Amino acid sequence: MPFKLQNICCRKPGLFKELRRTMNRLIFIFACLGIHLVTQAQTKGRPQFVEIKGLVTQTADYCGGARPSEEILEELSKPKPVANQIIYVKLGWLNESAKPVYRKIRCDQNGRFRIKLRVGTSYSFLDEWKGIPFAAPANSEFVTWDIACLRDRYARPDFILKVKKKNNPLVSIQLHKPCFYKPYCGQYSGPLPP
Repeated sequence: MPFKLQNICCRKPGLFKELRRTMNRLIFIFACLGIHLVTQAQTKGRPQFVEIKGLVTQTADYCGGARPSEEILEELSKPKPVANQIIYVKLGWLNESAKPVYRKIRCDQNGRFRIKLRVGTSYSFLDEWKGIPFAAPANSEFVTWDIACLRDRYARPDFILKVKKKNNPLVSIQLHKPCFYKPYCGQYSGPLPP
């Protein structure tokens, strides 16, 4: 005689219905667990990206002749948004000529930009001149360049960010515009402004 679950359950009324309800609940729980595990596995295989916001500002030296007023010097030292500035993004913590550019960004009229970047990855944000391969400038009649200093400036990113899932800081890049007679990493020996 074949064994049947109903034969055992018939001895206690309602036991079969209770067992069937319990089995349905277990099947539902295992189905939900299976769906969760499959979804989790698919998400792990796919990289996660988040939107990063940035702002590029610039200060400047006074490059005229006579000593300016304190108001003019104060105004020049205040960071101002740089419209349409090009910023390059490379992978890693150091800028090297051999590293390819990951993204090229153009700021809006207010010096702001947005970019989607991968979570868990480190990025270097670079001023426009650092996005192209390094080329040492030739000395001129008035300027003698310190190539080691220029290479060091080139290698240092303007901002470094390791992207997190949330609470990433604003990428704040502050540039400075020196006078032609005070070049970065250079010695000027020509005529000065009147």
